[in-house]
Amino acid sequence: MIGVMGTTIPNAQDILLGEGVVYKDYGEGTSAVIGATRGGSRLSVEKPVRVIAYDGSYGPTKNMRRIEMYIVKLIINFLKLTYTNLVYGLSMTVSDGTDQDGTYKKMNFDLEIAAADVLTNVTFKGQKHSGEVTLIKVLNALNISPIKWEFKSKDEIVSEMTYTGFYFAATPTVPPLEIWDYTV
Repeated sequence: MIGVMGTTIPNAQDILLGEGVVYKDYGEGTSAVIGATRGGSRLSVEKPVRVIAYDGSYGPTKNMRRIEMYIVKLIINFLKLTYTNLVYGLSMTVSDGTDQDGTYKKMNFDLEIAAADVLTNVTFKGQKHSGEVTLIKVLNALNISPIKWEFKSKDEIVSEMTYTGFYFAATPTVPPLEIWDYTV
């Protein structure tokens, strides 16, 4: 009799847990926690692969493929919306103001992307079941996704921010993604 064995996890301590902390410029002098999240965060790597076809081939052939693009995104669902976490990775300016309702921060969106708008990295710092740390760093990150806020009665606004990693012009074949899996 042929049976199917269930998949086992040899070491459950290596399981990466879903909760974590999101930082801007992790490991740099300007490092800061971005803000509280709800609904989780996720990493997306878009990697369209082109199959190189040739006459006489009946299907895909080994070594006849090439990656056309490699786009890295870290998608974060922010529960806490403040001028500080909105300004991280967006082209905008913030100014102080005061009126009859009190003091405020005025946010104006810019149509140009300045070099200072691009973050050194946006990092998800997670933890494995063992307590060891895993870092997922999207380098040269900028939020170029649409801003969408849903105003619902008796519910909080959750803002999805998508931080896209950008390549350096001098190293256009080095993807802007690093994963650091710490071990004891």
